[in-house]
Amino acid sequence: MEIPRDGIGEAGKIVNLSAATEVVVQRVLSGQVVSFTGTLASMTHKAALELVERAGGRGVQALSQGTTLLVIGEEGWALEDDGRASVKLRQALQLVAEGAGIRIVAESDWLQMLGLDERRDEIRRAHTPAMLSRMLNVPVRLIRRWARLGLLRPVRTVGRLPWFDYREAAGARRLAGLLGEGVSAEVIERSLCELSRVLAGTDRSLAQLNLLVHDDQILLRDERGVLNPRTGQRLLDFEGGSGLPAVLSGGELGSSGGVHGECVWAGDPAGAAEGGVLSFAGLAGGVRSESEPWTAEEWFHEGCRLSESGEFEQAVTVFRRSLCLLGSASGGLGVRRAGGWGGGEEPLQPDPADVNFHLADALYRGGRLEAAVERYYCAIEWAPEFIEAWSQLGCLQAELEEFEAAEESLRAALAIHPSNPDVLLSFAQLLDRLGRESEAVEYWRQYLQFDSRGPWSEHARMRAGGLESGIGGGCVAGAGLPLESLLD
Repeated sequence: MEIPRDGIGEAGKIVNLSAATEVVVQRVLSGQVVSFTGTLASMTHKAALELVERAGGRGVQALSQGTTLLVIGEEGWALEDDGRASVKLRQALQLVAEGAGIRIVAESDWLQMLGLDERRDEIRRAHTPAMLSRMLNVPVRLIRRWARLGLLRPVRTVGRLPWFDYREAAGARRLAGLLGEGVSAEVIERSLCELSRVLAGTDRSLAQLNLLVHDDQILLRDERGVLNPRTGQRLLDFEGGSGLPAVLSGGELGSSGGVHGECVWAGDPAGAAEGGVLSFAGLAGGVRSESEPWTAEEWFHEGCRLSESGEFEQAVTVFRRSLCLLGSASGGLGVRRAGGWGGGEEPLQPDPADVNFHLADALYRGGRLEAAVERYYCAIEWAPEFIEAWSQLGCLQAELEEFEAAEESLRAALAIHPSNPDVLLSFAQLLDRLGRESEAVEYWRQYLQFDSRGPWSEHARMRAGGLESGIGGGCVAGAGLPLESLLD
């Protein structure tokens, strides 16, 4: 792979540093013996060891009494595949206990020591869900799910678009992966506690672990039925007297009844025995007593769960049910007011704009593109500042080859947030696709200002550099607009 001009290579790792940078860091690590553990977010271990040598230190693979500095990578913490803290970290803690003068620091602090504040800032920079999806190689819907569960907290929100901390998201991915591989939460917790002795920020990872464990569906039964204690959400309970235990966890029930996502299957309701898919007819009839119907909020969260599980048709039906209840609650969804809905009352829950947005997502991923377009418009009608709805609408219109409408939608998104990298990327690619390469240059430049290390950054440099120098070669028709990366 060709090395980009600013030294960021595949998967966002630093692979080269300029001569000017070498001069700056030349004497910083003089006399230091440095080793690394965990996955580095900014560069490969090989590049880091080379950087240590250029900074006057000595990079080593193995720890010893002579090691003076251990750097912990910030892409998911230093956790082994068995969930234990890395071998090097455990060795370093033991050596410190024996009196060795080893200093243990986080990757971002090490970069600051070298005067590489720009690289440090890139680790700590906020990212959109789509950016995190590309950088961490996880679906966007998983990022959204983590946010709904509280695993990720946005550092800011612009035009309803949340921005997340990269390190926090990378940690959540690592923890979820370990739990998915069968590593016990107790082992991971002990490892995080070891990390907390030397690094700040692991308290947040412990909170993420707690939420991930609770998301394993521990369910309680009370006099009103089955309850998810984490969310307070009422769950499907077809036969309240079927003898289900007071506390249920995933995998405790046999094939005749069980836990499916956030729904308890008691007995065998119609459709549940065949792959665990429940039809709307099953949902609507006999779910709960008439005195305790599902709320619009509960239907909305169930629709999100179904969509995240790939059950798009069921999700579409459930989202529509949520919208019907919202309409009933507001007398037909009246005029929106600053103080709430309907003359000072509390705002409707969930927000109709959010329901329409997720409904559009489910329709798109279910192959119903034209219907998805209309639902994105519905979301925008409820919330004109909804930048993700504008952006995804524009990408979808481009996919349908409605280029004029696509340009209008993406320009509307840029008007709301001119520095949004997802929209800048989509708009630059649209202009390339339309043969307007000279116009695209400025948008490629702007994109690189906000995303200089993501997987699309090298392509952006090639496009901006090639177009500026008069080198042609427009994009392949139909390729590049990242609607799938925004949605999946």
